[in-house]
Amino acid sequence: MMMTRREFVSSAAAVVSGMATGMAHSAQQTATARSFKPLRVAQVGAQGHFGDIVTGIPKVEGCSLVAVARSYPDEPVEQLKDKPAWNPDTKTFDNYRQMLDEVKPDIAAVFAPYAHNGQVSIEAVRRGCHVISEKPLASTLEDLDTLRAERDRAKVRVTAMLAMRLHPGLMAAHKAVKEGSIGEPLLISAQKSYAWGKGRPWYFKLRKNYGGSIPWVAIHAIDFIRFVSGLDFASVTARHAVKLHLDYPECEDCGALLFDMANGGQATLTFDYFRPSKAGSHGDDRLRVVGSKGVVEVRITDKTFCELITDEQGPAKLPLS
Repeated sequence: MMMTRREFVSSAAAVVSGMATGMAHSAQQTATARSFKPLRVAQVGAQGHFGDIVTGIPKVEGCSLVAVARSYPDEPVEQLKDKPAWNPDTKTFDNYRQMLDEVKPDIAAVFAPYAHNGQVSIEAVRRGCHVISEKPLASTLEDLDTLRAERDRAKVRVTAMLAMRLHPGLMAAHKAVKEGSIGEPLLISAQKSYAWGKGRPWYFKLRKNYGGSIPWVAIHAIDFIRFVSGLDFASVTARHAVKLHLDYPECEDCGALLFDMANGGQATLTFDYFRPSKAGSHGDDRLRVVGSKGVVEVRITDKTFCELITDEQGPAKLPLS
């Protein structure tokens, strides 16, 4: 089975919204036996992968988009009116704090310019909202510590949009490693390569708004390295640079990371915005996990490739589901 990136995003939308359902499960438990409690979602901003939310909401029973607020002045959130989640009762706000105070949603979906996600999420959890946020959850350790403390105080759930681990190719590799097909994972290499396109939003120009390419691009591979291998990180060193897109001086367009893994193995990760415009797909994502008994490899472009090689079996394509 081959799955395109577009097909994956479409199918993942329902799963991501299902994550939101799980986040609000505690709010529903007390009402389950007596009455059905709908899930009311309010969205801040329309940056990043906000489409997963506004496409997925209608696929979750009882879930609705009750309001949308701009995350910066003049942000064109009206574009969401064409999305499946929009309904005649969806309200728009210029101020997200006012929206949170007036609407009092169960879940806040945070899609601000990436470096500002942390501050928005902090305001949401302080008001008792569960949060599903574009990554990164925060761009400073101070904001991350505050968000964690406010989450614990409010007893709500916070999750980041790291849906790549749900991709069929990575799920197949995860299953192979978990079943012991390659033995102990010892050496891992990963890649995130994107096309730059015709340009990037205004906030990519300044790090105080963008947050950096490691927490925006490389973070996906950081997550799926850990997910597929089942290993924690012990240490990391990283380098990044701006080489081609000099008109965006604080948006790193390439970089590399080297990890020591908890079991003594190593992992490497490269990321870039150098993918040629004629490549046929926006991204070229790769993962190779070498174990004591075999190797599993994944490549995701406009198609998905996942192959397993072991001491007992030659190259075999793994089933995708």
